[in-house]
Amino acid sequence: MSVNEATAGGTGADSVSLHNTRCPICETNGSDREVYPMNFRPQDLNGAVFSARRLPDRLHYRMVRCQRCGLLRSDPILPAHELARLYESSNFTYEAEAEFARATYRAYLERVLPQVRERHRLMEIGCGSGFLLREALQLGFTEVWGIEPSSEAVSKAADEVRTNIRQGLYDSNTFPASHFDVICGFQVLDHVPDAAALLAACMKNLKPGGLALFINHDCGALSNRLLGELSPIVDVEHTALFDKRTMRRIFEKSGFVVHEVFSVRNTYPLSYWTKLVPLPRPLKSPLLSFLAHVPLGKIPITLSAGNLGIVATKAQPNA
Repeated sequence: MSVNEATAGGTGADSVSLHNTRCPICETNGSDREVYPMNFRPQDLNGAVFSARRLPDRLHYRMVRCQRCGLLRSDPILPAHELARLYESSNFTYEAEAEFARATYRAYLERVLPQVRERHRLMEIGCGSGFLLREALQLGFTEVWGIEPSSEAVSKAADEVRTNIRQGLYDSNTFPASHFDVICGFQVLDHVPDAAALLAACMKNLKPGGLALFINHDCGALSNRLLGELSPIVDVEHTALFDKRTMRRIFEKSGFVVHEVFSVRNTYPLSYWTKLVPLPRPLKSPLLSFLAHVPLGKIPITLSAGNLGIVATKAQPNA
């Protein structure tokens, strides 16, 4: 069976065709080399598989590398409407880790605030329960908005931000043009079926001079290169995996002025880092159970564990 003929039989329709993708940087699919074959049956996908920060299950699409720019991406993938359905039904399973993610993302947002002209409107794509939106209010933004596909995540948002979270997927028509001073996306860009389209929407929705801050996985990081297919970032949720060079290229191709691409340090408890280690399940399950019941598992550890960030702005006219 060719990749064009693959079908899924249990994802909400009797038969769903997988769609071929093209490189969002080079806009072609004629220069690809297969890196990993697909290792699951599409009919086995469900909302639990598409839940953020779940226990890694090593499922992934066929993955190819563009020989022109080096981008690693999934090809073929489920169509956008099926991805939307799966994310809508996904579980919000990372309440404990959210507190650590909140502190990390707040720190990087604070770091770029001197480059922000006004602290009026901020929007976060894939905002989960809105924990970063609450931080943005504390940092002086007068209006915050979020986009989140998971209905369970939205239901757990605090009252002060829930009404400004729109459930669904983000596109260029979600908000008015030139509306936001800052747009953020944390562990989002590698999930969307068309990263170039998402960045085009950001360009439309940002004010001239507005700032974009994105953090996501770095497939060029040493840990991910050493682990290869065993890396937790090689996952069915990830339709593209960027490194620092391809991240810069796709932002510049989308018209952004890139100011910085940098490595990200994350702080999580030992139990969370253990969850990501590629150990056999018969060994990992009892180890995680043990760490969940002892103080050792709650010890926070800060690592540069294979994430990158980018800061870019929408150019001002005649700038």
